[in-house]
Amino acid sequence: MSRRMMMQIGLLSFAFALATALFGWWAVPGLGFVWGLYEKPENRPSLTAAVAAGVGWGLLLVWTSFSGPVLLLSSRASGVMGVPSATLLLLTLLYPTALAWGATVVTESIVHVRRGSRRT
Repeated sequence: MSRRMMMQIGLLSFAFALATALFGWWAVPGLGFVWGLYEKPENRPSLTAAVAAGVGWGLLLVWTSFSGPVLLLSSRASGVMGVPSATLLLLTLLYPTALAWGATVVTESIVHVRRGSRRT
């Protein structure tokens, strides 16, 4: 990964975490959509947004673990669901990753179609 992409992921991770804390999980696809409009398709905005969303939610998990028993909740919820605790935490991080990736891919497709229609 390039230095530019690493900086983008760092800043975007903070943005995903802050937007989620302020507006809830709906902010993840919204921010992914906006990121897809902002970044050029050649720079792989969907990859950047997906990684940043997962890292951002990881930061939120770490932050909330200081104010509450996240691991205890994870072990109890995973016991109810019949899956290992680590699997539940991994799925928690995969959810925003998929949301951000999907929203950014949709935006990339829209931008691509609009650019193609301008040439004809």
